[in-house]
Amino acid sequence: MKQGFHRIVAHLCGLLGWVMAQSALGACPADAPSLQALGPDLWWIPGAAGDSTPANRGRTDNLLVLRRDGRVWLMGSGASPAAGHALACVLRERLGWHVTDVVNPWARPEVVLGNSAFTRASTPARLWAHDEVAQAMQRQCPRCVERLHQRLGAAAVDLGPQPIVIPPLRLQGSQGTLGPWQWWRLERAPGSVVTVWHVRGSAWWWAPGLLWSDGPPDLRDAHTATLASSLAQLDGLTHDAPEPPRWLPTQGEPLPSDAPHTQHLYVRHLPWLAQQRQDSGTLETDPPPVPEGPAYLSQGERASLNWQRVWRQVESATAPR
Repeated sequence: MKQGFHRIVAHLCGLLGWVMAQSALGACPADAPSLQALGPDLWWIPGAAGDSTPANRGRTDNLLVLRRDGRVWLMGSGASPAAGHALACVLRERLGWHVTDVVNPWARPEVVLGNSAFTRASTPARLWAHDEVAQAMQRQCPRCVERLHQRLGAAAVDLGPQPIVIPPLRLQGSQGTLGPWQWWRLERAPGSVVTVWHVRGSAWWWAPGLLWSDGPPDLRDAHTATLASSLAQLDGLTHDAPEPPRWLPTQGEPLPSDAPHTQHLYVRHLPWLAQQRQDSGTLETDPPPVPEGPAYLSQGERASLNWQRVWRQVESATAPR
């Protein structure tokens, strides 16, 4: 009798240990990203505000994930293989989803260095990018990884030894469709290509590299006239939309329908303001003007850096030769 009881207890203890082991294996990292629902089978993965730091581990950029017709589309893969693995875990544990397709929208390390977590999975995901974006990744990513490594400090361990995976599946042209998405090619500077994505049949648009809401648009590595033109084109894409668009920016909270127009005015007017200030004898070190529009356009370190960049561009353009 006692032997039977002990066998049952031993069996139950073994079963409990197995369950606990499986739970531990399935547990996601403590710093795994959160998910916020935007619509049926459409989720937003929020990024941190500002630049990459050891504290945020480079996980600054907004990402999107959509399930449609049996495929799971991840828009952007994260800032590192570790970030990609953490995201894959959250999608698997919370939604029961396994990513089938990953899209790289532009050659920014914070949004493409998680590729290997999905392309080297037991069931590899397809990896897509516009051909010009993939070529830019090939040229720029080694240097970008070095800079990101410096910014991340101790958190650079997330990058691992080989974080760069270039998309083999290439989109061509100025616009098109891919699965449930419609896309367009635009530029931040001549030859610096970004792609804009719209979930067909919904109000949601994603404009990485063009729109921000955690501060003004980032003018680093941008040409103001080119970026202003792209923002005007972006605004025009939705003029005939059946419902007001909602915009997911590069970083920050979703934006209302007028965001492209608002940020177009900001980018277009900033050089004009700098020229006015220089003509009046104002110094670069004087407080910059507060731009018209939403408060976020003058918030954060990026606003001051944008002013310095534009000031020097205007100064260089008007200097005697």
